[in-house]
Amino acid sequence: MAKHLIYLLFIFLMMACTRGTKYSDETIKNELRAPSYPLFSLHPQVRLWSSADKLTDRNITFTNGKTFPFVGFLRVDGVIYRFMGSEELPMQAIAPMGFDSEKWEGRFTSLMPEVGWEQPGFDDKYWQVGEGAFGTKDRREVKTQWLSSDIWVRREVVVDPYLLEHRKIYLRYSHDDGLQLYINGKQLVSKVDGTASNVKVEIPDSILDTMREGKALIAAHCENKGKSALLDFGLFADEPETLIEKVAPMGKWLGRYTTEEPDEAWTTATFNDGTWAEGEAMFGTEGEQDVHTPWNTSRLWVRRKVVFDSLLVKNKQLCMRYSHNDAIRLFINGKQLVSSGFKAKNDVRTEIPDSIVETMKNGEALIAARCENWGGKAWADFGLYAEPKEAVQKSVDVQATQTHYMFECGDVELKLTFTTPYLLNDLKVLSQPVNYISYQAKALDGKEHDVAIYFEVDPHKTFRAGQTTQIYEKDGLVLMKTGRENQKLWVDKEKDAPGWGYLYLGTKGDVTYAQGDAAEMRTHFMKEGDLKEMRKSDEKRYTAFAQELELDSAFPQHLTISFDGLCTMSYFGEDLFPYWNKEGTKKIEELYENAEKDYKEVMAKCYAFDRQLMEEAYLAGGKEYAELCALAYHQTVASFQMSETSDNEMLYFTPLVGTVDTYYAASPLFLYYNPEILKAMLAPFFYYSESGKWNKPYPAHDLGGYPFVNGPGKGADLPIEEAGNMLIMVAAMAKVEQDVSYAEKHWETLSKWANYLLENGTDTKEQINAGSFVSRCPHHANLSVKGVLGIASYGLLARMLKKQEEADKYLSAAKEMSKEWEMLANDGDHYRLAFDRLDSWGQKYNLVWDRLLGLNIFPERVIEQETAFYATKFGTYGCPLDSETNNVKAEWSVWTASLNKDSVQFRKFLLPLYQFMNETKTRVPMPDAYNVSDKGTLTRYWGRPVVGGYFIRLLEKEME
Repeated sequence: MAKHLIYLLFIFLMMACTRGTKYSDETIKNELRAPSYPLFSLHPQVRLWSSADKLTDRNITFTNGKTFPFVGFLRVDGVIYRFMGSEELPMQAIAPMGFDSEKWEGRFTSLMPEVGWEQPGFDDKYWQVGEGAFGTKDRREVKTQWLSSDIWVRREVVVDPYLLEHRKIYLRYSHDDGLQLYINGKQLVSKVDGTASNVKVEIPDSILDTMREGKALIAAHCENKGKSALLDFGLFADEPETLIEKVAPMGKWLGRYTTEEPDEAWTTATFNDGTWAEGEAMFGTEGEQDVHTPWNTSRLWVRRKVVFDSLLVKNKQLCMRYSHNDAIRLFINGKQLVSSGFKAKNDVRTEIPDSIVETMKNGEALIAARCENWGGKAWADFGLYAEPKEAVQKSVDVQATQTHYMFECGDVELKLTFTTPYLLNDLKVLSQPVNYISYQAKALDGKEHDVAIYFEVDPHKTFRAGQTTQIYEKDGLVLMKTGRENQKLWVDKEKDAPGWGYLYLGTKGDVTYAQGDAAEMRTHFMKEGDLKEMRKSDEKRYTAFAQELELDSAFPQHLTISFDGLCTMSYFGEDLFPYWNKEGTKKIEELYENAEKDYKEVMAKCYAFDRQLMEEAYLAGGKEYAELCALAYHQTVASFQMSETSDNEMLYFTPLVGTVDTYYAASPLFLYYNPEILKAMLAPFFYYSESGKWNKPYPAHDLGGYPFVNGPGKGADLPIEEAGNMLIMVAAMAKVEQDVSYAEKHWETLSKWANYLLENGTDTKEQINAGSFVSRCPHHANLSVKGVLGIASYGLLARMLKKQEEADKYLSAAKEMSKEWEMLANDGDHYRLAFDRLDSWGQKYNLVWDRLLGLNIFPERVIEQETAFYATKFGTYGCPLDSETNNVKAEWSVWTASLNKDSVQFRKFLLPLYQFMNETKTRVPMPDAYNVSDKGTLTRYWGRPVVGGYFIRLLEKEME
């Protein structure tokens, strides 16, 4: 209680201090550990999240889980700190393979070729051309079917000579069954039989020498001796371990060892190992690869003395890497670091904790190992490495339009802010697909420091950019542009994130930049603090920006990220442009110019909006409610994009236009902040019914999905569901705005829908209810509530339009239907899920509109009886949706919690929901359906705009 009073006092102080303030970066801290933290939202299909507690734990991902490598380093007085993304670099594809979901092409034949078919000079012009991989259709990577017993494939590859000089080159391959592989006529692989997936083999110098001129001919013969067949291969360069210093590396080092159990102090530096033998690592079974000292006993003790630059202790993260079979225990200066267990592993990495690093400050370490082998092959090896330090993340704070991170990087504090300025009351800002990455450095010790920041992106795989990524300068702007090669709008059926469009990253400021090899760029930045003198490279995969930071500045520096989706959709045959470019004549540079010019003002607006949301939501439902609303706002608004038709009608829509029930769930947020946006969401459905394209007496469920919007595309109609939804939403708009002109504009259509509901009566019969986990639930009581309240909503609109006769007719009919409903649904101490199901129950969340709209159709006892019954059905994470499932439906739970004004009941429903979001192991964007008692259960529903339904409690305050 005291904690909440302090929180409330803080809110009132913030309200007093911030009103009238042009810019303040103060926030009301959100303490929710989000399932996933929103970072960038540029388009419904270009939303990026951090699905970890620490920004350095893994790369950021799209909503669908695909990774987007985006790495950040801060350089403080020459010391590097990683604050974002994974530092590991994947192998560089010289010639990609289907295993990685990449495309490649080769010539092939199923007829035995002439001698010399594997040689570079062989004439294969009569062979067919096919896309790899080759095989039977049961293999996911196969693009060209191979149904014969044998196949021969030839693939020409261009190789950058720089890679041959500076990288290890590997062939990767998958096969089923027998396989022979050649490079420039020299055999590298021979498998008589069997199957293998994604095997990696290093190419020896004898073959590399044939590739020095930059060309390689990879030739393969594969046999199929069974039902399934596969042939897939590619050429790769191994990325170096960037910025990693090999202090005392694994392999070929001298240490002392014994096979007789030593005294207890054998792990300490002072122990006398003069009687032990000297051997060269690795230790293991004689004859095995890389083994230099034979070990054929059950136990082995090894000591290795290491001397190194003591500055590494301060400037780098010290790590141990080791390989073992069977078990190994590792000690440094007498302190145990590793106890492995008996499962053999290779090249395991573990960070050395501060408690052990403390003993290494003088630049000396005694590494001791106890190794065990209980049969079969044996090996043991270990080494000491120094890596860039990881920034210490002090906090993360997710707000409605921003996510803030605080880091400690030695004596400097870094504030990193991701801003998605989707402000529903500012259409210009809302419509622009622009986000900001802001950063500020502050000295923690009050001293001067040399500070620079580095960002690096790899858009290649996600955007299928190939070598088309470019950086250019224009009018003071520095911009990276990337996107899929050879885009043909509406021709290719690409629906991944994204199928069409271009991503831009840049700024208008003093930045240095480069494209090329990531390892080189990182190393250069570590040494120089910028990218000015980077080697020019033909490699376009990685792009980096670096900028010197002004210490203790009053306002942050930033990069701007944007996305040009070209067209938003083909809307009943009309190609629509994004709202910011509705005429289709603006260039991306104009968008950037405006974004840069408006940066300070937009940031001020976002901070103010975030504070206001937290203040208002706290007063409406408490601290936990406010924190959930902040996350729900971002997820909901970021699910939409804007356009305008040639008739100047604004549209606001998700990639699948609809469904109407999705918009219904999200509607409280838009009703609260800007009903004009909700009108733009419903506009396509009114157009579809009023244009004569849809002649049914109820709304369409959806209108098809991106990119072609020309009619329903998702399945069966939901007549009562969607007619009720539309009528309730329009009535809510009229009540919020105290303006019924929108309803009057569409009165004929609304009348048709209301009449349909009236004709169908109280019993919904076999109709589908979109809000149920049960595929079919005839006679659904909550669906019936929606139909009844849809009729009453029409009556309310008629009354507001002074159509008293119609108002009386429909309101009276709704009242009579509610009586029938109560008789049909009554099940003693509660009301049934379906009229014909004894001992069933389900949440009647649609009843919330009876109170919010002031309809008073259902008697108060219905709500009292229902809510009392729900209280007996709670699990750890809330109340299940109904008796047919153990799943909670998040947005409907908040609606049920709001059936009356009882704040105790509201928090009873809300706190388990908050607890789930705070604890769930399913690290995806905010789920809206989950198991009532299991935080680890996967859900099919996440990242959706339906969580806008959380704002029903705020809307209630607005409608009172």
